[in-house]
Amino acid sequence: MARFLLRDGNKVGAEVSPEGLEVFAYEDQKGQLIHALATVKAEREFLRQVPSKLLHLVVRMEQALAKAVGRN
Repeated sequence: MARFLLRDGNKVGAEVSPEGLEVFAYEDQKGQLIHALATVKAEREFLRQVPSKLLHLVVRMEQALAKAVGRN
């Protein structure tokens, strides 16, 4: 399971490949590989691939994105 850092600072583990996403990969203090989503586009693409069991996360992130761009 890959670990991703969302733009709001939350870390999420998901069975999503980081290939093709704009990410910055680094190791955290525990030695885990983290893929930081670098752009809004990368975050949107990631969220499209998140399994439905994490749907509440997708809704929360879409609301945060809408607020950030003034569509609220």
